[in-house]
Amino acid sequence: MSLINKLKSFHIEGAVSMHVPGHKNNTIGKLSDVIKPGYDLTEIPGLDDLHDPSEVLDQLNAELAQKSEGYHAQAMVNGTTNGIISSIYALNEKVSNFYIIGEAHKSVYHGISLVNAAYTVISAEELYESELGSSCVIFTSPAYTGSLVKNIKQHIEYIRNNSGFSIIDAAHGAHLSITENFKESLLLAEADVVVESYHKMLPALTMASVLFTKDIQLHQRIIHYINHFETSSPSYLVLASIEYAQQFYKEYNDNIFFKKRAVLIHCLKEAEIEVAEQDDPAKLMLTWKRGAYNLELSFRKTGIYSEMVTDEGVLWCLPLWHEGDSYPFKELLHKISKLTPAVSSEGTVKGIDILEGKICVANIVPYPPGVPLVLKGTAITERDLKRVKHYQVNHVKIEGIQYNINYYMNEAEL
Repeated sequence: MSLINKLKSFHIEGAVSMHVPGHKNNTIGKLSDVIKPGYDLTEIPGLDDLHDPSEVLDQLNAELAQKSEGYHAQAMVNGTTNGIISSIYALNEKVSNFYIIGEAHKSVYHGISLVNAAYTVISAEELYESELGSSCVIFTSPAYTGSLVKNIKQHIEYIRNNSGFSIIDAAHGAHLSITENFKESLLLAEADVVVESYHKMLPALTMASVLFTKDIQLHQRIIHYINHFETSSPSYLVLASIEYAQQFYKEYNDNIFFKKRAVLIHCLKEAEIEVAEQDDPAKLMLTWKRGAYNLELSFRKTGIYSEMVTDEGVLWCLPLWHEGDSYPFKELLHKISKLTPAVSSEGTVKGIDILEGKICVANIVPYPPGVPLVLKGTAITERDLKRVKHYQVNHVKIEGIQYNINYYMNEAEL
């Protein structure tokens, strides 16, 4: 019962969530009022079939499509990764290569690798120097940290006018346009495909995501692949939480959010914590004079759990505070006011020097945020290894590094 006991321990210690999912330990929204274990059913008569919806799940998709005019929608229980990979499979039938704008989640690279497609990583500015016919451009907006691609609607229009296709990985943007005081939803950029993780910032269960597609024929092809990759026994609890999150989105009032946000920022600054506001008002990057890694550890020691820490800072995903929420806001402020520097210890640096100059055989990915540091098939440089060591010293999880080490150690033994 080690996992159950660990989960219980976080509740017993009163952990304060500044991370996803958006229900923040069931304190934002009233998710537990509508999502109950007894609702964990299967495709009995009346509950439809997610792989061929024609009844209540078809109605759910129709409700989701109302979020932005001109889109078809599909609820998903395998997360945004499912939508991204399925979209790449479907568009690979139409295009000969992919462009990736900036830093992308590992699922983008996984999808492209699975279809064995050609791709190029470019900046948004380089779009206008690229051959876009018979290509698909993949954007990530907002980024994990809450920054948005500037002029994205203009970029999308240019791609369309040059016979290209576009996907927006908007996993972190399901809450945008929730009120006029938030930045515009990426759906308003009118890309061919937009995928949103409802669970990240809205009160929905983890893995709750929605695919939005402009063209019905493309939508049907993506659904074809979703039905290949997604479980044939979807969680009705996750699906119901998507419906609840959509209702929360439609009815949300931000008055309390911006008041509490201002109080929180003031409290952080009083504690001599530097606050960097992002394009997304629900994201903050924090640091202090002892560095971001020490700050994250100090928060954790006092019971505040952050979303991510990098050299740039500690990322907080703010709750969408509202009238009647049960989020422990006063406790959060008290913990910040009493914050003291934690005693840091260096993490173990694995013997990775064997990898210098070798070809990467599995993506090397700091997680979070899940953006590859070294891609499969590229040479691992001294600079790459310095960054890996830096992450290891600061206790950052590095996916793929042990696989590469084992591969080359086994090769050396042959």
